[in-house]
Amino acid sequence: MQKVASLKKRYLYKVFSNVASVATGAVTQAIIPRALGPAQYGNFNFLTDFFIQLLGFMNMGTSIGFYTKLSKRPQESKMVLFYLGYIILATIVVLLGVEIVGGFGWTQKLWPGQQLTFVLMAVFFAAMTWLLASMNDMIDAYGLTVKGEIAKIIQRVLSLGLIFLLFWEGWIYMKSVFIYQYISMLILILFFFYVMRKKGFEVKPVSFSGKEMLSYGNEFYAYSQPLFLFSLVGLIVGIFDRWFLQWCNGGVEQGFYSLGYKIGGICFILSASMAQLITREFSIAHHKQDYQLMAQLFRRHIPLLYALTAIMCCFVVANADKAALIMGGKGFKGALLPVAIMALYPMHQTYGQLSGAVFYATDQIRLYRNIGMIVMFLGVPVSYILLASPEHLGLAMGATGLAIKMVVINILAVNVMLYYNARFLKLSFGWYLMHQLVSAIVFLGLAFFITIGMDHLFTERGVLFHFLAAGIGYLLAVALAVYCCPGLLGLGRQDILRLLNRKPALS
Repeated sequence: MQKVASLKKRYLYKVFSNVASVATGAVTQAIIPRALGPAQYGNFNFLTDFFIQLLGFMNMGTSIGFYTKLSKRPQESKMVLFYLGYIILATIVVLLGVEIVGGFGWTQKLWPGQQLTFVLMAVFFAAMTWLLASMNDMIDAYGLTVKGEIAKIIQRVLSLGLIFLLFWEGWIYMKSVFIYQYISMLILILFFFYVMRKKGFEVKPVSFSGKEMLSYGNEFYAYSQPLFLFSLVGLIVGIFDRWFLQWCNGGVEQGFYSLGYKIGGICFILSASMAQLITREFSIAHHKQDYQLMAQLFRRHIPLLYALTAIMCCFVVANADKAALIMGGKGFKGALLPVAIMALYPMHQTYGQLSGAVFYATDQIRLYRNIGMIVMFLGVPVSYILLASPEHLGLAMGATGLAIKMVVINILAVNVMLYYNARFLKLSFGWYLMHQLVSAIVFLGLAFFITIGMDHLFTERGVLFHFLAAGIGYLLAVALAVYCCPGLLGLGRQDILRLLNRKPALS
């Protein structure tokens, strides 16, 4: 019972922190694209995504392995130092690679229209992103989620003040955005170090014997080796998509796609953070060989998180024109379709991340790799057809085409993984598939109905007023629908009554 209460407390802090993150993230995302404009905003995201993908390849799933292993062995500080050293080594290798590319004069071939200075800044951005994500995993693995979420809230408030200062002084341009991101991430890294040190999980320099280094190296190699080919294919496909969009359409279309991706990311914040906690519970349950608990965790949390994400996503789809104007300004009017389509991406990304957690926790790495590789290979010709010009047998759909590809391929991959997980945990795949469809259809229908109604009711109001009015009306409609049909959230009637009576529903 105490463990249930502790898990519920961490959930509540995650929810509160994510609400703060959505609010501050929305404001930040409304400032940066507006100040940079579509082209520069697209270039910034093209470069940062490139190196996040490249370091993601060098990660090769070790970050998830690090998290699951640390969850089981939280006192092993040498493993933490070994992994942090690996991140530093990978960053140095990438920096050397960039210098070599620049020395051969290939900069414009790999990064069309970009300055080498910004390329190098993007490397450090990606490295700090990896480091911060690993430290966040450490916070959750050590059971310090509550303290960590408080640190995140403080950091987001400070970062919001900084971006307002930059905007007020007119200092937002490509270089200053990179510096702002560095400062923002560094603040949170220092907060995390403080929280861990205060709770006795201090990271101190220690000496390693050659045997210990080899042991940790072999352990992570054994975990990630099945994912090498998968990571390599993911790197090539991921970089190809953004590079081909940049090559065919330039920074403006890149900016439109990036805005849609970022807005979708805001919708994904809630379930993304919750996924870390659930991954930890999956790992512990599997370590104890408690498959009944794993099935219970999957059944209780995955449909609920999918539905909560779908509620936000469907509203954005119905209000994509307003979201593009509010978040990006008039320069992003052309981002309507990419924003609307990419808003659907986080819904199934929720299933993907949580289904992936089951594969990792149960050591089904090879199956996970095979599914991912097959789907990624299918996506390459789809990307080419949607992005290439008509003279090269393509449809030249730009950001809209890449958004369509991402959503369709993601839905396919997620449901294949879901099929295998449902079979492994002895759950009904058909029920989960039906839940996806019914929830999405109902929430989309309510979103469009309320939005159209509000637009006709308040004809002379501004975009922001219409967006907020539609949001309030939509939430009320969703609350009524969920009360009448709790199955939309994957819950039963008793679960809803317990929530209303403030009684714990976690099991």
